[in-house]
Amino acid sequence: MTILQTIIPVFLIIALGKILSAKKILSDVGISNIKNLCVTVLLPVMAFDALIHGTYSRDSILLILLEFFMLFSAWGVGFALKRFFDISIRDYIPYCLTTYEGGLFGWALISILVGPDNLYYIVSMDIFSGVFGFTVMYIGYKLINGEKPSKKEIVLSIAKNPLIISVILGFGGAFLGLGKIIDQSEFAGLYNKIITMFTAPLTSLILISIGAGLVFDRTVLSRGAVFTLVRYTVQTIICLIVLIMIDTTIGLNRVLFTTLLMYFSCPPSFLVSIYSRKKEAVEFTSAIISLQIIVALCMFSVLLILSMGL
Repeated sequence: MTILQTIIPVFLIIALGKILSAKKILSDVGISNIKNLCVTVLLPVMAFDALIHGTYSRDSILLILLEFFMLFSAWGVGFALKRFFDISIRDYIPYCLTTYEGGLFGWALISILVGPDNLYYIVSMDIFSGVFGFTVMYIGYKLINGEKPSKKEIVLSIAKNPLIISVILGFGGAFLGLGKIIDQSEFAGLYNKIITMFTAPLTSLILISIGAGLVFDRTVLSRGAVFTLVRYTVQTIICLIVLIMIDTTIGLNRVLFTTLLMYFSCPPSFLVSIYSRKKEAVEFTSAIISLQIIVALCMFSVLLILSMGL
């Protein structure tokens, strides 16, 4: 019953998002506004709070380096495999094969699995997926679309990103022991109340926006099915390598193991869809994101059951 009490609300809220979208109660503009609210305000608050209360060591540096390995290895494999796909989507394969949508998807599910207090494991790693998206992916898509971004555009896309700013501040706060200072001060209750008000609606809003964006058109989904299989094959190999490396170096505890499995199950960054301009690319990225969200939700359900010892 405890498992059902956790799983059922997740799927109900996702279904609600799809219904609201289908009934035109929630428009595309409304969905976009929800995502913007999450990315620019709510997620940065959660990231900052998680980071200043995290515990860091040389092990954290290894996890960040492994994130670079995960991102660039999948990206490189994408260039080797793209010739096997239709020419209309071929150039997008390397970018769809790499990155992980943590902020607008994975964080919400990971926080349910391991608790918000343990999010610092993945926040410190996932931020570099965002940096990859705002640099390598940004430049790649611009070139595919026949544009050439300036250095100023690239720098500004990173410097103005609220999530990246909050992570930098969070690491700085952790270094100064800000989390401990706040917790031991007379303002601890007020701080926690404010953080809760910002972060409590986050999971529901993200799940609603995910549901609203799901695509169930057979033609569209069929185009993304083969790629989805390829992506999870590649990610499984990378995941095994990363887990072995962690286990033989810093040690693999249950929380980190669960976090990484859920993270590897996430679809690629939603930027692959946001940056797409051509019709074929928009349909393809919508299909792979929808399919991989479904796969990730299945993985979430399995991990939840296992984490409860059943």
